[in-house]
Amino acid sequence: MTVAGVSVREIEMQARGRAEAIGRECLPGAIKDGQYLKAGSIGGERGGSLVLNLAGSNRGMWRDWSSGDQGDMIGLVEATKFGGDRGQAVQWLKSWLGLDHLDPGRLQQVRAQAAKADAKFEADAAREAEAKKRGARALWLNAAPIEGTPAAHYLEARGITLAALGRWPGALRYHPECWNRDAKVKLPAMLAQMILPTGEHVATHRTFLGRCPHTRHWVKAEAADLGVPRGQSKKVLGQSRGAFVPLRKGVSGQSMGQMRRPEAIYTAEGIENALSGAVMKPDARVIAAYSLGNLGVIQFPQLIETIIHMKDCDDAPAGADAIELQKAQRKIEALERAVSKQQARGHRVQFVLPPPGLKDMNDWLVAALEEAA
Repeated sequence: MTVAGVSVREIEMQARGRAEAIGRECLPGAIKDGQYLKAGSIGGERGGSLVLNLAGSNRGMWRDWSSGDQGDMIGLVEATKFGGDRGQAVQWLKSWLGLDHLDPGRLQQVRAQAAKADAKFEADAAREAEAKKRGARALWLNAAPIEGTPAAHYLEARGITLAALGRWPGALRYHPECWNRDAKVKLPAMLAQMILPTGEHVATHRTFLGRCPHTRHWVKAEAADLGVPRGQSKKVLGQSRGAFVPLRKGVSGQSMGQMRRPEAIYTAEGIENALSGAVMKPDARVIAAYSLGNLGVIQFPQLIETIIHMKDCDDAPAGADAIELQKAQRKIEALERAVSKQQARGHRVQFVLPPPGLKDMNDWLVAALEEAA
């Protein structure tokens, strides 16, 4: 597609070169954090859920870790300024970049610059992806089994115990010293292997931990006064797209790539909620999908006939402000997109919801354990 002589791809590559300036215009409340511009959401308020890359092979790419939305520079303008109208976003960027009414010489120069930048991005992205994948594997392989570690104590404090599970998932490990960029120190972390349905280990999920200053229990680092912002205790190293944390193989005991008969699979976004589901449903095949956006792109084998998603309660709280209402709506839309993608691949999708008044599966587990005590 071209717009008055300039292709959309050429506009995108020019925009990536001006990622910070365009990002600040689209996200007025954003703050710069190293090589990232961070905002609360596409609404542009302060926060850390939406991250725009300003350097490296992913320059100009963004992701909202809360809603699962992600995209390129055109997508950012489209989402923040034009309510999803990509055509208007392209025209706006074309004018902003000064690409209107180019003479033939200047047009040729823009095309050459875009082609060169595109080739460099592709080459850099391939090298960076492979390096991150190797680093993710090395980090996980150099970690210890989870039993008896602070990672196990963290899960036990949330009602997820060895006695209830029978055995700790092999995908989970513990590392006492993982670098945390927010706190600028090494912190203990629960590590989780993230694999593709083929079994390839492509990423490692980190849940940074610390001791609660009041109870001395092991908690997420953000609750331990360690300098980790709220909502930033969990990070991924590697290429997480389409990958998941395998937690239970179900009755068959077979990995996904070795399945011989049709099965259902239970999914949740977070590891804690997925493990809570495994405690409640011990014979189920269970994975943590990491995010709703990622749930939609996992390429499950066709023998996974039914996906049963253990859904969080995403309703905005009573008295929620406009930003909270928008975030809740985006979560709903992200789930709808994920469901549509999996249905299009031929999978049935069902839901398990926590009882009214409870936020998620872990809340449900803890409430059930307290009631039984």
